[in-house]
Amino acid sequence: MSVAVSHQLANSVLRPLTERDDVEVRRLFRETLVMGHPLPFALSDGGRYEALCLDWYLGAGRRDAVVADAGGQIAGFALVCTDQAGYRRWVRARAARYALYSVLTLLRSDPRSPVARFHRCRLRDGWVMMRSPAPPFPAHAHINVNLDRRAGGTGWALVKSVDGRCRRAGLSGWYGEINAPVGRRAGALERFVGAIVHREPNHTLSWLMGRPVERLTLARTVPVAHGEAS
Repeated sequence: MSVAVSHQLANSVLRPLTERDDVEVRRLFRETLVMGHPLPFALSDGGRYEALCLDWYLGAGRRDAVVADAGGQIAGFALVCTDQAGYRRWVRARAARYALYSVLTLLRSDPRSPVARFHRCRLRDGWVMMRSPAPPFPAHAHINVNLDRRAGGTGWALVKSVDGRCRRAGLSGWYGEINAPVGRRAGALERFVGAIVHREPNHTLSWLMGRPVERLTLARTVPVAHGEAS
């Protein structure tokens, strides 16, 4: 269900996602795709990759999503899934279609081009993710914050908003995947979010960043409510 404004932040407000926000959510996704920065080249795939990453949350999962509104501009979002079975059905077929598209793109692209390298890395990452262990909780979330707001309280407020959505759904916890350079951020993430229960290389971001990047799976037990809005 939709809820009223949950948190007042410095220069921004957390509120439920509306259809008017879709363009801004997609913009923020594109602008932060590479560890807070946009891709350095155009994919020219007709938005297929963006759709694979976002469309479930902007469709079936819309009612659980929250945005940080900074004067009409989306400074961050929490895209939440409290229906793992529904999400798995949705993503399975679309991920297979995107993998087929990637293979066809590789067949007709210059193998030295960044587009070809991107699709090779994504196929490799997809294979790694297929072999990942079972999810630690029956809910997950994608939290994203504009780079210039990551040092403030927006990210933490979004984490607490996910807690509230899971609590209302009767779920004991949720998990999220965060990309981080190897050897960095892990300790802080465990202190403030939850335990790291799995880690695996992110080949796409390692290539784009020019250094090893790993995908960390964090499991967070929903704390007992103490009157916070969500």
